[in-house]
Amino acid sequence: MQATARALCEHGYSRLRVRDIDEYFGKSRQLINHYYDGKDDLIEAVLKYLLEEYERGIAVGDDVDPEQQLHSYIQEFFYGPDIEDFDHWAFVTALIELRSQAHHYPRHQELLMENYLHLRGILVAIIETGIQEGDFREVDADMFANAILAVISTSRMRKVCLDDDEAVENGRQILDAIILPQLFREPDRD
Repeated sequence: MQATARALCEHGYSRLRVRDIDEYFGKSRQLINHYYDGKDDLIEAVLKYLLEEYERGIAVGDDVDPEQQLHSYIQEFFYGPDIEDFDHWAFVTALIELRSQAHHYPRHQELLMENYLHLRGILVAIIETGIQEGDFREVDADMFANAILAVISTSRMRKVCLDDDEAVENGRQILDAIILPQLFREPDRD
């Protein structure tokens, strides 16, 4: 999986060949062909792997208050979880590469949409809990979750596709200065 993801980052989806994956794999190409029915089958397996690793990596415990949970998730979305032997930005690059081709592959679209809905669901649950506990204002949790993910997604795309090193910090500033203050309650003043 990691060999395919690395080859995908280097060659891009449209130019990726099984022999390119083989260079990173270090084992027989026949072994790849034995388990997968071609490049598309292998790419689907890699996409599942990347999404599962990412979802597992961003998990934050329920033992912290909703505001801390939200900040932790945002931090993980922006800067990435620690996935063994895999660089976060290589991971993001591979996902963006796969997303850019998803309109040709309905199964890839399905997997990416499931992942998006899962991540959005996590944010919605945190926001709704924060509202119930009185930490957050009464807001449309779904709209805020969508806004947070849109800023993060755009920032990561700018960093990867445009080599904009300030994109992630700009996105974080947008969340901290514009979106999150609309969510958090003002502290009680004595």
